[in-house]
Amino acid sequence: MRKESLMKAKRVVGVLAALLLCICMIMPVNTDAAAQVRVRTVKGVTSSYTGRKSYCYVNGQKRKLTKYPIFKKSGAYMGPVGAILKNSKLKVKATAKGDKLTLTYGPNTVIVRADSRTAVTNGQKSTMGAPVVHGTYTATGKRRWIVPLNSVCTRLGINYKLSKGKIYISGTTQSSSNNTTGSTTTTTTTTTKPSTTSSKDKIKIVIDAGHGGSDSGATGNGMAEKNLTLAIVLAAKRSFDKDSRFQVSYTRTSDTYPSLSQRAKLANNKNADMFLCVHINSASASAHGTETLWSKSRNSATQKKGLTSKTLATAMQSAAVAATGFTNRGLVDRPNLYVLKHTNMPACLIEYGFISNKTESARMKANTSAYGNALYKAVVNLMKKQGKY
Repeated sequence: MRKESLMKAKRVVGVLAALLLCICMIMPVNTDAAAQVRVRTVKGVTSSYTGRKSYCYVNGQKRKLTKYPIFKKSGAYMGPVGAILKNSKLKVKATAKGDKLTLTYGPNTVIVRADSRTAVTNGQKSTMGAPVVHGTYTATGKRRWIVPLNSVCTRLGINYKLSKGKIYISGTTQSSSNNTTGSTTTTTTTTTKPSTTSSKDKIKIVIDAGHGGSDSGATGNGMAEKNLTLAIVLAAKRSFDKDSRFQVSYTRTSDTYPSLSQRAKLANNKNADMFLCVHINSASASAHGTETLWSKSRNSATQKKGLTSKTLATAMQSAAVAATGFTNRGLVDRPNLYVLKHTNMPACLIEYGFISNKTESARMKANTSAYGNALYKAVVNLMKKQGKY
């Protein structure tokens, strides 16, 4: 009897263990990412969201967001404007009125509205990855403006990166006074050190990130030209921002689309010393190499302070080839390109590589920062040779 009772007891323990295992298997794991975030809008609608993140990194500093965490909405990570953009080192200016939120960072102004995906960046409309939320975190009773971080950062000209489940946001900690023309952006570079360079002695440059907004440019291998060109230009901007010898204007620093005439007019109105246009090529899957376009027929007409378009294009081509490591396709005469035909200073258009080529597209995506820095160094070296730096 004792033996039989012992066997029954073992069977009971086995059943209970099996039940416990089943319960553990079907119950969700309460990780930070899986935990629900509940938010109530000003209209009284409460929704639950997943993808919770209780911190992110802003300019290398860990920002704790326990009371108002990041969450996912429509596939986009949403974060509180105040904690991440306004009150961090970025110092983004945020002004709210009714259902409208205006964000300003350096030369860029982005206007968004609660429950809307539409953003107005420097006067131009575009669609964000998710609608803005203006609501209260029900766990703590904190009301916040919560925006799709990638969409808003890109439009403000701030770097956003999602790596291994962590969000990294970075940008300059000081902004410059500027003027805007249509969808074009003017940014005068500053320096962290005192400078004796007067404004009239600065080297004036306009840099154009090709395409943008509704115009994606060439596409291939899961990429869009407009994103690669913008990433390269923003990388160059980080270098120029530290050099007081330059006064640099940008046709765009976010996902907007200035017209071709606006791009050329910006350069002419600024009386720039040079115009640099960043593009990515496309053709067959086997096409490869780096080339730089210029206008031979306007080489003399656009000469300025001893610099010609050919000299500029040659310097940019050499630097781009060194940075990419791709085949050198040389200089290409393209006199009918609008931005080369209608600018009044030395100008060229750099085609870094082919987005249609699987190998080149992958390498370009991974090295946009290096290309931007190389562009800056190429300008510095060219100006040194010209005796202007």
